[in-house]
Amino acid sequence: PAANQLTVNLGLGVPQPKIIADRAYNIISMSRAYRQLSPVENVEWDYRKDPTRLTLQMQSMAEDMRPLGQRRSEIYLTARQTEESYDEETGKAVFAAAERSRSVTVGPGSVSANDQEVITEFRQVEDNLVKAVSRIAVFLTPNPNSREGVLWQQVSGKAVAFYDYEFEMERNLEEFRQTDDGATIMRPCVRTPKDVVQCA
Repeated sequence: PAANQLTVNLGLGVPQPKIIADRAYNIISMSRAYRQLSPVENVEWDYRKDPTRLTLQMQSMAEDMRPLGQRRSEIYLTARQTEESYDEETGKAVFAAAERSRSVTVGPGSVSANDQEVITEFRQVEDNLVKAVSRIAVFLTPNPNSREGVLWQQVSGKAVAFYDYEFEMERNLEEFRQTDDGATIMRPCVRTPKDVVQCA
């Protein structure tokens, strides 16, 4: 384990695992994973004031050193829904989440708006392995003063593009030595945005 390893147990008796999303950290991580032409450089997100509003600042230089100019996006989360169930054949847990958002991107001499919906289904394959399928649906915006608004009417507000992704998440287990009898156990751990390893 890392030198700065921190074990955090919440609750009484056996701790109940809770997941708290860090949107700022997650957005930057996904931007790097997708290798976007204009990666996200900074995220402003005050979940206490308004958890449905984010501001993204893009890098002004591409990886190949092409200047892209200053760009920022205002993200508005407009709807969310979750659902939990079990696979009848395997008996494993299934979790689905959907989120709809509108982004307004301001760049050099241009302003664009984009609506999208992300639907992701997570399936537990093994105790420490989850597989997921994610679909991103992109919608036109109903701006009556633009060509896009006319096209939005023609497609009756339906999605105009879909992007599908598949990914796996494997739980990271760390070895711990019990203080009473000296035996070792394996516990699930994750590295937090503060570069601290937190274990359940």
